[in-house]
Amino acid sequence: MSERRIWELNSQTVCTILGLSFDEKELPDVFKKLKLDHGKSTPYEMHSGLVQVCSTQNKTSRRLDKLLKERLARYRKTIGHTPVAEICKQIEEGTANTPLSALVWFLVRNQHENSDETEAAVFAATHVLEHRALRFYDTLRRALPDNMPEDVLKEMKTRSESNKRLETKCQRLERKREQLKLDIESIKEDKSRIAAELDEQRRLNRQLMKDFEKISDEDAFEQIGNLKREIEMLTDEVKTLTDQLLQDRDETETCPVVVDAESEGSLHAPGASDGGAMLDIDLNGTTVTYVGGVESLLPHYRDAVESFGGTFCYHCGRCIQGRKEIESIVDRTDIVFCPVDINSHNACRYFKKACKMRDKHCYFLRSSGLSMLIKGLENHAGKAAVSQ
Repeated sequence: MSERRIWELNSQTVCTILGLSFDEKELPDVFKKLKLDHGKSTPYEMHSGLVQVCSTQNKTSRRLDKLLKERLARYRKTIGHTPVAEICKQIEEGTANTPLSALVWFLVRNQHENSDETEAAVFAATHVLEHRALRFYDTLRRALPDNMPEDVLKEMKTRSESNKRLETKCQRLERKREQLKLDIESIKEDKSRIAAELDEQRRLNRQLMKDFEKISDEDAFEQIGNLKREIEMLTDEVKTLTDQLLQDRDETETCPVVVDAESEGSLHAPGASDGGAMLDIDLNGTTVTYVGGVESLLPHYRDAVESFGGTFCYHCGRCIQGRKEIESIVDRTDIVFCPVDINSHNACRYFKKACKMRDKHCYFLRSSGLSMLIKGLENHAGKAAVSQ
């Protein structure tokens, strides 16, 4: 069945379709597309002119019919074969999602039987709706400060987009807030731990002050004097032992216990593998690192290592830069000697681990005396001779 054309409709129906399809801003463009001259006509005059043109079949009415058909074609499937009464009900109640212009257009074009009744029903539905829209427009115009109801939809759209942006920011801020809560909890735990450590430090300080108060000034000076005399005695002993070592290294002496990190705490005595004979030590350029010890004995440590043909390297034993500094030193050395009477537990542990990972010898000495280092060198040379 062919569709009814716009010039076949009542003028009231044409007026409703055109009024719903084109607003005041679009009317000049419609006139240009239809190749009509609107001059300085008002929107009402342009609208009335289009309604008058569509009263008969002519070139302009055919163009306008085609223009409306192209504009409203996308709503055809949505309307389908909905009954006239149902469409009128949707128009009156405002429940349809399809634009009113499309509802009226397809309803009156597809209805050939009882067309006058159909157009009358459409007029009744839209007429009531027009009054309702006019009342709302008048109320809105008087309520708005600038009296521009046409800008309400534009403002609502702008506000809606702004709300979406705000929601996105709120979600992002909520995630940051949760992260900050976790950070605060972590800070609280660190604060509690630091407070406990400070309390312990204060307790130790108080105990130290009490111990210091127990020592009289005379006792302190006496202890200082004793320490000076002990240092002088040790220095003389070192000189004597060094001279003796350089003159005669074949003399047999009882070896102190030397602990090798590779043997996990087992005991070694120099010369044990060859019946107690003293070895003729030649380190042949081996780099020997000595950790900690007595700083005043540092030149004597160096002389002892270099007298055996080795290269001396020293580390103070303080782990200021942590493991990286120790690992760098171990990379450049062949043997490490670490006296346990002076160095901290961390220093010993770091050197042991670094040497183990790099398959290098690490000896832990019971004391930082020069004789203990010499015996450690002899013990290392004895193990090397046995392995060969």
